[in-house]
Order: sequence, then structure tokens, then C-alpha cells
Amino acid sequence: MENIERHTMKKVWWRIAPLLAVATFFNYLDKVNVSFAAVTMNQALGFSNTVFGAGAGFFAFGYLAFAIPSTLLLHRLGARRWICLIMIGWGLCSAATAFVTTPEEFFLVRFLLGMAEAGFVPGTILYLSYWFPSEYRGAVLGSVLFILPLGQIVGGPVSSVLLSQDVLLGLAGWQWMFIGEAIPTLLLSVAVFHFLTDRPTSAPWLSRAESDWLANRLAEEQRQIVASQGEISVWRTFANWRVWMLGAVNLGICTAGIGVTMFLALMIRSMGFSIWDTGFISSLLAILAAIGIPLWGIWADRFPRREVVVAAACFTVALGMLGIATLLPSPWALVPICLVFVGFYGFFPAFWPLPSVFLTGASAAAGIALVNIAGNLGMFTGPAILGWATDLTGTYRLGLNCLAGASVCAGAILIAHAIRNRNSAKPGCVAAECAGA
Repeated sequence: MENIERHTMKKVWWRIAPLLAVATFFNYLDKVNVSFAAVTMNQALGFSNTVFGAGAGFFAFGYLAFAIPSTLLLHRLGARRWICLIMIGWGLCSAATAFVTTPEEFFLVRFLLGMAEAGFVPGTILYLSYWFPSEYRGAVLGSVLFILPLGQIVGGPVSSVLLSQDVLLGLAGWQWMFIGEAIPTLLLSVAVFHFLTDRPTSAPWLSRAESDWLANRLAEEQRQIVASQGEISVWRTFANWRVWMLGAVNLGICTAGIGVTMFLALMIRSMGFSIWDTGFISSLLAILAAIGIPLWGIWADRFPRREVVVAAACFTVALGMLGIATLLPSPWALVPICLVFVGFYGFFPAFWPLPSVFLTGASAAAGIALVNIAGNLGMFTGPAILGWATDLTGTYRLGLNCLAGASVCAGAILIAHAIRNRNSAKPGCVAAECAGA
């Protein structure tokens, strides 16, 4: 039995994780490349920090409108077809950003981008629960999300090169950046359609024994959840306090982390670095953060209380924020910026296995989408708060302190919950019921 488990999970990982990791990379790149474009786009279009911050995060409202229905459609139609359509949609919207000329157009295209990609992240998390038993999910998410910092490692230098170009065919460098970085997404959607498999029972690349073992293992896990939690409908999911608690945590950490991410290039430029150097420095920061991502997932899988590991990531982000606020515009601020990204990227593989501990099927699709919506609202509040506070005070200090407070609140919620349920020792639990209490 141990032998078939090892061979099956190895096959599943190699078939699914690399493809989803590459898709996740382009999802992240097409979402945050606006932070690199801001170095020249803001001046060309006359955008203030307030306009840019609000517009950069405006796609959160697209998520709000479509994340739940998009994730439910993935659950109903299958990941292969739906993720393919999602990628086509966000690729076209990202490319369209090259042609905005007013704040209103900028807000609209960012809204459409959020609407198009709303089902990707929650859908990916849900999809992994169809293939990996709970004890594998933190490590698997860590291996998939390991590629996220490549959005800065690769995107930084590439964006810097494009931004430095003179006008070509009537388009500025920042416009070519949006177009050029959207094309791989459109091409990759074809690979997703051909290579992704919806469920273990429909996987021709697994043997019958492997397929049966995995399907039975996952079915037994689902039965245990239903036995301890009861059947939770989609509508009851929206009233589940644990879902809202996780949403509040995700909102806090994303407010902090995305706020800094969207203003990263501008912060580095404020230290006196050139456009070219800015791209490569952001890449170096991302490399350092990437090293820790799989370790956070493994730590969370093995630690008795997953919430404590997630809280540690939140407090790491907050500590880094306070350091940036203190040291900017000195280049020494790069040290706490690195600390922010170590905690921010490490948060996700530790955090995202939590919803599937107490949700199954369509309720898991709805719950994960709702938690993800809350996080993506943070992708509006973070840049908006930081942009507004910077215009108000002329420095990043006030805004960074506000973002640090959001991250501290997220960590405090998790610590309070862990203390409340300290008698439940099963890894990854988010309620006493997980241990059958």
C-alpha cells in the first residue's frame, strides 16, 4: 500500500503541479506588472499615487462579482475547460491595459481583469483537493506557489527592458510590456486544455490500481469530514463563521502584502536606483523570498497547529513593514522589504489548506472562493491606503504603518483561534470539531 501511494502521488505531482505552477506564474505576472508599468505609465498618463493605487487594486471588485460563480462553474464543468477559458479572458484583459488613456479606462480594464481571473486561484486550490489528500496539500501548494516570486525574478528585468525602449510602432515601452507579457498566457491556455485532467477516475495516465487507490483515499477523507462536520450546503457555507474568520485573515495579509507589491518599484526608485536597477533589485528580493516558500508549507503540514504557522507569517510581514517605514528612503530598507516578501509568500502554502479541512464538494468551492474574495479586496485596500497616505503626507511611513496594523490583526485572529481550540491537536484543524471534539 505504501508503494502504490508513493508511486501514485509522484505521478500526480508531476502531471499537475508544474503546469499549474506555470499558469500561476503568468497569473501573478499579468496581475502585478502594472507596478512596473507605473514607473513610466503614471507620468505619461498623469496619474497621481491615489489614482494609481485605487486603479491597481480595482480588479478586486471584479473578483467580488465573479469569484464564487466562477469557482462553482469550475466544480461543475471541470478544471480543464474552465481554467482554459479563464486564462484566455485574463490574457486579453491584461493586453488591453496597454491602451488605457484615462483613470476611468484604467479602472474599467482592471475591473474586467479581476472578473476574468476571479476563479483561477480558488479554482486551483479546489482542484488540488480533488487530487491530493490533506496531508500533502501544504507541500504541494508550496511547490506550486514557489513560482510566484518568478513574477518579479523574470518580470522585473523583462519589464525594465521594455520600459526602457523608445516608442515602437506608436506604442511606448509600458504598452509593449502589457502586450508582450499577455501573449504567453494565451498560448499556455492551449496546454492547459490538452494536459489537465479533471478527476482521478478520468486519468488515463494512472493505472487502474492507482486510480482506485487515490479515489478511495479521497472519498474516505470526505466521509470523515462529513461525519465530523455534517453536510454543509453552499448557502450554509456563507453563514459559516470559520469561512468568515479565514476571509478576515486573508483580507488583512493581502492588504499589507499587495500594498507593498504594487508600490515596490516606486519605493526602490525612491532610494535613488535607475529603472534598470529597479527591475533587477526586485528580482533579487523575489529570489530570497522564493527559497522559503516550500519550507513554510512543509512546516505548516508538520506543526500541530497550522494556524500558528500562518500567524507567524503575518507577524513577519508586519515586522518588515515597520522596518521599511523606518528606513526609507535609505537602501537599507531593502532588508525589511525582503522580510515582508518572505512572510507574504510563505503565508499562502501554510494558509490555503485550511478551508478544505471542514468543507467538501460545492461548499468547498463556495467557501474557498469567498475567502479568496476577501483577500482580493485587500488587493484594493492595500494599494489604495498606501497611495492615499503617500499623497497626503509625502512619505510612505503612515501608509506602511497602517498596512503593518492590518497584518498584525490577521495574525492576532489566528492566535486567538488557536488558543480557543488548543485542546484540538490535529495538524491543520480550524475548529475543535476537526478532532472529533
